[in-house]
Amino acid sequence: MKNSLTLIFCVILFVACKGNKEDLVDQVLPSNPEIELGAFDLVFPDNNLICTEGVDQANNELAIEFLWSKSTNATSYKLDITNQTTGEVISMFSNTESKAVTLPKDTQFSWTVTAALEDKEEESNTWNFYSEGISEENFAPFPAEITITDNEDGTVNIEWSTTDLDDDISFYNIYLGTTANPELLLSQTNIMNISAQPIEYGTVHYIKIVTEDSRGNSSTTKTEFSF
Repeated sequence: MKNSLTLIFCVILFVACKGNKEDLVDQVLPSNPEIELGAFDLVFPDNNLICTEGVDQANNELAIEFLWSKSTNATSYKLDITNQTTGEVISMFSNTESKAVTLPKDTQFSWTVTAALEDKEEESNTWNFYSEGISEENFAPFPAEITITDNEDGTVNIEWSTTDLDDDISFYNIYLGTTANPELLLSQTNIMNISAQPIEYGTVHYIKIVTEDSRGNSSTTKTEFSF
């Protein structure tokens, strides 16, 4: 009888201890929400302007400090700078919201920043600028900025805007298709939007806009989209 009572007491004690342990685990180890990257903005060089605040270097170059705002939870950033004349891309990394880069003068560039947290990424918009040193007013247009809106009826609206420092844009050539080299849709047009353009849902479409000014200077924007 005594052994039976001892066994019953041990079972009750084990169950009680197990319950307390589980309660403790629930209190100490709550589920953590997934950490996400915050959106952020580019700051300098200013978009669609001449950068005049760089530091002169040898060999007709300019040192420019690129600045952007903080992306919450980001541990590093990748700065990509594209030379619009040669197509060359310079990629540099930073653990802060700035990076000094030496670039040639008299050149048009575009740039973007990608914030990173482990395997997560958040990309900024793309900005454009000229490096200081332009000796005459003969600027190529900046690449067009494209906005695409789904009408949810098998068509999209396409709008674009451009900036040219000497304000002499002549026309646009618009290319659209489902291959990486889309076919010409509109030639030498002055319109800035296309309404109710038919598309195929679930298919990647490619659009290219070539902007040309009165002196034969041009810029090209390429992007892809699907709905």
